Amino acid sequence: MATGKVRARDESMAAETLGQRLRLLRRDRGLSIADLAASSSVPGSTISKIENGLLNPSLVHAINLASALDANLGFLVDRTRTRHARHSVVRRAQRGRRDFPEMAMVLEDLNIGFVPGVLESRIGTISPGAHSGSERMSHAGEELVHVLSGTITYDVDGTEYRLTEGDTLHFKCDTPHRWMNQGDGTAVLLWVFSDGLSF
Repeated sequence: MATGKVRARDESMAAETLGQRLRLLRRDRGLSIADLAASSSVPGSTISKIENGLLNPSLVHAINLASALDANLGFLVDRTRTRHARHSVVRRAQRGRRDFPEMAMVLEDLNIGFVPGVLESRIGTISPGAHSGSERMSHAGEELVHVLSGTITYDVDGTEYRLTEGDTLHFKCDTPHRWMNQGDGTAVLLWVFSDGLSF
């Protein structure tokens, strides 16, 4: 099978699995699609397409859905976080991975196999020009970002911080914030979030 067809098949399977997880979360909360649309500001038609594996959510929609469901963004990337392990080792090849082409970003999950709990961690690969959105966001918990390579700029409540390789920023996520890669190269970030909500 051609590489492109394999990739398309894998993405379709991932989207279907994501849709199933989203549907389960929604039903577990006792919400209809219309209820979730109203509380998340994501159109019901978009939610339906995601649940049926016809559409991958944008990062903004994913954040809004996770917030409305009082869940974390782990449902986007983790496929095996159902075990109640007290410890886990995640090999490079085992990381759950989600591509967000519309956001020029790739997320890799570092929590595979561990019981969902207080912390969520991701490696983010951010292309030049990519950003989290034109509006600042806020959500529960704390965020720590450590720059593994490249540069990233964070706007935290109107103050900008340009972070380069080796720099770390830690803040309360209820402070309005956004990020953008204003550099010429790719930025690779380690993100750690408390309360489980990524971004």
